Amino acid sequence: SIASQWHGTRYKAWPKVEAFIKSQPKGALFGDIGCGNGKNLPACMSVGYGVGCDISIGLATIASQQRQLEVPVADIMQLPYRDNCFDCVLCIAVLHHISTKQRRLRSISECIRVLRVGGQALFYAWAQEQEGGFSGHRFAQQDVLVPFHLKHDINKKQKTSDVDSLGRNSNSEVDTDDSYAAQHGVFVESKNATVFQRYCHVYKSGELESLFEELGGHVKVEKVYWDTGNW
Repeated sequence: SIASQWHGTRYKAWPKVEAFIKSQPKGALFGDIGCGNGKNLPACMSVGYGVGCDISIGLATIASQQRQLEVPVADIMQLPYRDNCFDCVLCIAVLHHISTKQRRLRSISECIRVLRVGGQALFYAWAQEQEGGFSGHRFAQQDVLVPFHLKHDINKKQKTSDVDSLGRNSNSEVDTDDSYAAQHGVFVESKNATVFQRYCHVYKSGELESLFEELGGHVKVEKVYWDTGNW
């Protein structure tokens, strides 16, 4: 339901993510796990070749059909790639949507499984420490519901020519209230928007790297930093 609006606000790699990508060897094969609309993949293509995947059918369709990128639908906990296939793995702003520690461990284990021996991976996840961050959020606890406001015109029907949440192209007249409410959103008239609640687990300092320590000695954390509200 939110794929098209999300796509409109995320259009390029974050500066430090792009710098990491460009530090990789020429000709590297990148796997962008949970790539959304594929915003990191153009930077990957400038170095070598990149493929992505995402659990959102809508975002994967935008990436593959509108941006001509190689982005299948896939679950981070069961990736459709062989062992050791990528020179570099990206997992940007994904882990804060994973609901339990066991699932988080499974998710990072899958990312490491598909990374070749000696390869590098970059993980970003939302930090509980938001001072100086750009999101505008402040988190009193680690497990939270964060609203996404999907703006639309409540007074008229609109013609849609974008992909919907099921990845279908539509050129029909639809009533925005009915279509969005059917996707479990709640219309808030004062905001002229349908509001969707997104689960997030925000990470305390030291928490993210502690997950990798549980994977054993075959994984080495080389660097930890805070970047605009993310660890």
